[in-house]
Amino acid sequence: MRRRTDRFRSPALPSLDLPHLEPLEVEALADAKDHVGELIEQVDASGLDLSGATFSECEITSLVADETRFLGARFTDSRLTQVTAPRLQAARTTWRNVELASSRIGAFEAFDAELAQVRIDGSKLGWVNFRSAELRDVTFIGCRFEELDLSGSTLNRVAFEHCSVQTLVLEHTKSQDLDLRGLEFAELRGLDGLRGARVSEEQGVDLLGVFARHFGVAIGG
Repeated sequence: MRRRTDRFRSPALPSLDLPHLEPLEVEALADAKDHVGELIEQVDASGLDLSGATFSECEITSLVADETRFLGARFTDSRLTQVTAPRLQAARTTWRNVELASSRIGAFEAFDAELAQVRIDGSKLGWVNFRSAELRDVTFIGCRFEELDLSGSTLNRVAFEHCSVQTLVLEHTKSQDLDLRGLEFAELRGLDGLRGARVSEEQGVDLLGVFARHFGVAIGG
């Protein structure tokens, strides 16, 4: 009989190969809703309302997005690097085959979002709101969070490598193949959200006190 751990699946991430890209000015970014095969670099999009916009096969780099509204926007087959945003409004967004790297986002508001085949690498993220979101085949590498709120979200093949977070919130989270071994967390809320997750032996030892408090068990004499 095979053990369940043998069937644990890692995120499946395809390679991202972008075509020849056409440079885009900030004026065109604000005027158009559909962006295909465009290079958007060194642009200050602060305050712009880009709700409902689509970005397909695009590269977005050195973007300042303070209070930029991406509500309901779609990112597919695209790469984003060096995004700076004290607050990024991205509720109900769709991210498919996307890379986000080397970015600093203070508040990442992405509740009700859908992320599939997404890699987030080397970024500093303050409060990340993935409440009621769906994450499938998502990998976080070398990221630092202050709070990662996954309340009510559905996670399928999500993994962390060399990441840390102050507060991890898993209240009413449903997960399958959630790999937390590469995530250091100081505080955990929502113990039941660990169902379907994998933790390291060290994390398991650290969680003993959390389990005891949750179930009302006294440890020791």
